[in-house]
Formats: sequence, C-alpha cells, structure tokens
Amino acid sequence: MGLLDKVDNLEEKKPAAKKPAAKKAPPKAVKVAKPKAVKAEINLVEDEIEPMTTKTVKIRPTGLPEGFELAGNMPRYIGWLLNFGWNFGVVIGLLVILGSGGDPDLTIGWALAAIMILFNWLVVPIWLGRNIGEFASRTKYINSGGNKPIFLHAVLNNSLGFMALTGLILVFVNMSEAGEKSAIIWLSVGAIMTILWVVNFFFKKNSDYSQGLFDLIFSAYLVKHISEGTETGWAAKFENLGDFGDKWAAKQAERKEKAAKKAEERAKKAAEAKSEGEDDSEDESKED
Repeated sequence: MGLLDKVDNLEEKKPAAKKPAAKKAPPKAVKVAKPKAVKAEINLVEDEIEPMTTKTVKIRPTGLPEGFELAGNMPRYIGWLLNFGWNFGVVIGLLVILGSGGDPDLTIGWALAAIMILFNWLVVPIWLGRNIGEFASRTKYINSGGNKPIFLHAVLNNSLGFMALTGLILVFVNMSEAGEKSAIIWLSVGAIMTILWVVNFFFKKNSDYSQGLFDLIFSAYLVKHISEGTETGWAAKFENLGDFGDKWAAKQAERKEKAAKKAEERAKKAAEAKSEGEDDSEDESKED
C-alpha cells in the first residue's frame, strides 16, 4: 500500500499540460475619414478661382515692319466703294444712256470718265502714293521696309477693276463672232483680263492678311495711315477726305449696334411669348 500511495502522489504532482495560445488576429486597417470641412474649403477655393482667359495673340505677317497695323475690313470696304464710284460712276451712267436706246453725243462724258480714271489710276498714286479711296479710308500701302512700294504696284493694283470691266466688254462684243481669228484674239485678251481679277479676288479672300496677287508679288501690305499734320496744298485736301470716311464708318457701326439691339429685343419678346404659352397650356391641362 505504501508504494501505491507514492505512485498516486507522483501523478498528482505532475504539472498540467499547457494549452497552445490562440493566435492573435492581425490588426485591421483603420480607415481615416477625410474631414469634410477641408473638402468643402477646397471646393470653395476652386469656385472662387476664375478660369484663365486665353488672349488671342495677333500674329504679325512676315515682312510687316514694326509700328504699322494692318487695315481692317471696314476701311478696305470704304476704300473699294469710293474707288469704284469714282472710276466707274460716269462710265456706268453713260452705258445706261446707251442701253436705253438713245443716241446722244456722249463725247464729253467719255472724256470726263477717262480723265477721272487716269487721275485716280495713275496721277494720284504716282504723285502722292495713294488713291482717292485710300485717302478717304485713311489707309496706305507699304513694303517690308515701311516705305511706299514701287509705282508699278499702284498702277497694276489700281488697273484690276478697269481690266475686268474692259475684259467683260471684249468678251460680250466678240462672242457673236467667235469663229473669226480677230474675234478669238480679243476674246482671249478679254478672258485673261477677267481671270486676273478673279485670281486676285481669291488671293485676297484666302490670305490671312488680305493680300492680292500684286500685293504678294511686291510684298506690299495695306495698313492704317495716321496723318502727320504737316501736309499742305492738295495733299492736305486729300487728307481731309478721311473725315468723310470716319463719319461713314461711325454711321455703319451705329446701324449695326441698333440692329443687334432690335434682334435682342425680338428674341426676348419671343422667349416671353413662348413661356406665356407654356403656362397657359399647363393651366388648361390642370382644369381638364
């Protein structure tokens, strides 16, 4: 019995087996919420910042010297209109008289028309470097050096309208006798004169600087002219034509402004009428 008691005591003294410790779960990532106030402040700052407006930079044409500005569309139109009226006003009147069936003596009229054309075509451009239309529109032609182009530029440039009119007359007059050799020659000359005007027109239309055929050949640019106030005699009188051009341009600008205001008022009235019609239709649908 003593031995059995000792064995029991030994078993009681044996340490209990340790249970394996449970593995700790890895810590979960805590999501940090961004403060709403900061986000609101960022949005507020972005709303307050005005978008940067991109300014259109005018590219100066190659060869145009500093200190000169290209003429706009309105001065070009004024110059063309006055040149056309001066050069062909009397001619068109004489052609209307002939077309009406009358047979008066128009020698003085044709002589006057020829003098007016030659005066504006050759005399004034060679003498003062500008024609009547350019004086009235306060424009002038310069080359890449800022000087007046060679007189051939003015002569050829001013002759385009005259050549086109002459070419059309030659074509119509010789159209009925197209079978004869002389008529074919005059038809060809008239066609070339007319085609030159058409080519010059498309050159101006497709050019970024409104340069025609002879403008490109002589590297000439039509720019704004500022009077120095030192002109005397006929030069001063021609400079005064610019006052007429300025008044005419101001009237055209005023007409455009009035037309824009009238269009805006019409659009506003149309929108109001449309909104009233929609309101009436809604009221009728509610009553139904």
